Amino acid sequence: MAPSVWGLLAGLAGLAGYIPYLRDSWRRTSDPDPAAWLVWTIEYGILLAAQAAQHPPWAALSFAVLQLTGTVLVSAVLVLRGGWRFGAGRWAVLGGAAAAMGLWWLTRSPVLAMCLGLATEGAGMVLVILGAYRSPGRETVLTWYIFVSAALLDLPALRRAPPLMYAYPAFFIVMGGGVLVASAVGAREGRAARARSRRAGRAPAGASLPRNTA
Repeated sequence: MAPSVWGLLAGLAGLAGYIPYLRDSWRRTSDPDPAAWLVWTIEYGILLAAQAAQHPPWAALSFAVLQLTGTVLVSAVLVLRGGWRFGAGRWAVLGGAAAAMGLWWLTRSPVLAMCLGLATEGAGMVLVILGAYRSPGRETVLTWYIFVSAALLDLPALRRAPPLMYAYPAFFIVMGGGVLVASAVGAREGRAARARSRRAGRAPAGASLPRNTA
């Protein structure tokens, strides 16, 4: 298939991944980390500007455009449902993301912007990975499978793009896979802990989704 078709498929898949995430967030059956989503909203703005500066085919930009749209929508849902209290650690991450965006506007270097974008992406991903491990139910696993699939579809869309453009989807595949692994490991350890509790003759305590207090 032509790169434009791959890019369209990647964009549509990425957008579709937000549907179950937005549904679960609104129903409070998941508990997304608001600091991570604010970080990604800033980061995708940087990434989109960096990619546009490379003058790639329009298909290569579709993934970033739809990702930015999705992060804005998730952030809006989290604002509407409340629960935005978090501690100094997350404020520090947000401050770093804002500083990265400001640095890009001063330098206007596509390579530096991509590096700053990936560092910002990773900061948000670390928050999500830790949360998925500690409380697997807080993330919509289906969404992360779709996101990783969308990043895989984005790779053939970049056949005619500069090599720098491959950095983001490759990075997202690794980090998105990390969320899935963390969620699976956390769920397995939770089941093991409940089994040990039953064997010890104790009723397992009811689990609840943690608040973002770090």
